Amino acid sequence: MVRHFLIINFLLFLSLSLNAEERIVFEHQEASLAGVYLPQLNHDEAKAVILFVHGDGPLAYDAEGYYEFVWQSLRQLGYAIFSWDKAGVGSSSGNWLNQSMLDRQSEVNTAIQFIQSKYGYTKETTGLLGFSQAGWVLPAIAAQSNDIGFMIGIGFATNWKQQGRYYSKVKHTLANKTSTEIESELANYEQDFSFLKTQPSYDEYVKGDDKQTMSPERYQFVLKNMNADASKEYSKVSIPSLFMWGEDDLNVDAKHEFELLGDVENTWLTLSLIPNASHGMLDSTVFNTQTFGLTQWLKMMWYEEDSLAHDFLPELVQWLEVGRFKLDRLEVDKQNVNHKAEH
Repeated sequence: MVRHFLIINFLLFLSLSLNAEERIVFEHQEASLAGVYLPQLNHDEAKAVILFVHGDGPLAYDAEGYYEFVWQSLRQLGYAIFSWDKAGVGSSSGNWLNQSMLDRQSEVNTAIQFIQSKYGYTKETTGLLGFSQAGWVLPAIAAQSNDIGFMIGIGFATNWKQQGRYYSKVKHTLANKTSTEIESELANYEQDFSFLKTQPSYDEYVKGDDKQTMSPERYQFVLKNMNADASKEYSKVSIPSLFMWGEDDLNVDAKHEFELLGDVENTWLTLSLIPNASHGMLDSTVFNTQTFGLTQWLKMMWYEEDSLAHDFLPELVQWLEVGRFKLDRLEVDKQNVNHKAEH
């Protein structure tokens, strides 16, 4: 009896150990970045590892608990996860506000190499999943790198300036401003953007903007990245890639981005507009604000996975399990046809 009890406890301990998260650190430039590796929730070999890439803001590895609602389903299906604290957040050193989008691309590439070296993942079994601002990070990596097998983008915008203009328009619309007032605000946005393109000092910015909405660090971050544009990257992507937008996105012009990428001649791209979904793929009937404060976070913790838009996870899983492999086979068939035509 005691022997059976010990065996059961040992097996339980072994099971928990195999599924336990592992806290690891990797180096990028001058920063030590603290991350968490979460193995798949079964005893089989992981189907792939998915690296989560943050959007804007000082985000910890789990995005304050939001990612966990996505991770659970993916891990149960056999996918491992790796995510890390942004520079200067949580246990990571450095300062994410010092980064350009090129720096962010370099950081993700370093993370890819680190995870592949540590856990033995190959190109085919390594994927990226990014949110929002990662739209100026992931497409460039997918267009240039031979180190990843698939990519998922959520709430991506192509052009920094256009995204900011849309955000401003929605912000003032939600504030119940008149059409004349909104046009005036958009004219101010264009004027401010033109001023920033001259790369003025922070003191000059403060003198010219009585709102002083940006800290010195945020100001430098904007100056570094305000010309970001990923439009030329999508035609170069040569791995299965899924791009998803919430139909009710208040931060990014989802319908415009969907149509814009729909005009790109690239069979590797799969595009999806998710109904009743916000910028972050939350249920827009419950969560749909441009900013995410304490009230929204508490509500999300209460609803847990039910916070997510109904169709988000099913579409994501369907593509991961089936859709991306169809794209691989389609490309092989295409190459075979081209090869026969040449001969």
